[in-house]
Amino acid sequence: MMKSNLLLIHQGALGDFILTFPAIIRLKSHFQRIDVLCHNQLGKLAGALNLAQKWFPAEASSFASLFSDHLDPGIEALLKGYEAILLFTLSDRLERSIRIVTANLRCRLAPKPPVHQRTHVSQFILDGIFKCGLISEAEAKLEDIPMPHYDFRGRIRNKILLHPGAGSIRKRWPLANFLETAAELDGAGLKPEFILGPAEEGLAVDLRQSHRIVHILEDLLTLLNLFNTAGGYIGNDSGASHLAAYSGLPTTVIFGPADPERWKPVGPAVAAVRPALDCVPCFEIEENNCEDQQCLENISLQAVMAAFYRVYSRF
Repeated sequence: MMKSNLLLIHQGALGDFILTFPAIIRLKSHFQRIDVLCHNQLGKLAGALNLAQKWFPAEASSFASLFSDHLDPGIEALLKGYEAILLFTLSDRLERSIRIVTANLRCRLAPKPPVHQRTHVSQFILDGIFKCGLISEAEAKLEDIPMPHYDFRGRIRNKILLHPGAGSIRKRWPLANFLETAAELDGAGLKPEFILGPAEEGLAVDLRQSHRIVHILEDLLTLLNLFNTAGGYIGNDSGASHLAAYSGLPTTVIFGPADPERWKPVGPAVAAVRPALDCVPCFEIEENNCEDQQCLENISLQAVMAAFYRVYSRF
């Protein structure tokens, strides 16, 4: 029997989108083709990673018409072209609009579990697509997903990438600590280099004053290619860290107000660093962190380096 084609619709940012990848890996064995409707750069990334064959930009006006009373004929034709649609959204309006067009919406899932549920986002998604009948129960185990393997060929083993940025400044370990980390790596004979996204260029001045190599990257495929040249990665809780981990790079992620039980990146060699505190991770439940951000301030250089060497020494 010929397998059907699946359209996956996701409105989230980089980290959220990457946490759907374990589910996409499982779905690939059940569908002839998987296409994605998401932010354009994320679609290009999914294509480069062989997770999607085609991608359609969620920034397009045709997609926005799903939230209006005048549906674009192009998006209507697109939706009718798939035997199955998997929708990640909290929007009832979006679901209703799709159901008006086609009866092939197989599953609607929230992009993440309820905020007080300490379930990993990827496991929550796997559980959801199992309950929708898209995969078997045996396939819904996150620890059994065949993730990309780390391959040393073409890599500079002692090049360690450091990412001191994050989408929210509330998640950033102090830049001075990253400079100390770079000095520690230098002393161990490793070669640290910094990476920044286009929204983090403000950090570049202080980094360049320390005469470091700084990569300011404008697109995700360039970032992926850089990850494929390196031997390790240390960064904050960010989309870049999720991509580093998924690419197979030995990855150490510094968590502050977010909960690693829910948001730890998935990959073959990932360490999450967060101090043991009495408080509950508050990033998703408070508009502002407490004035004394012990969750970040209590993370020592020694704890980060110990976590880094645990994953780095495995390869």
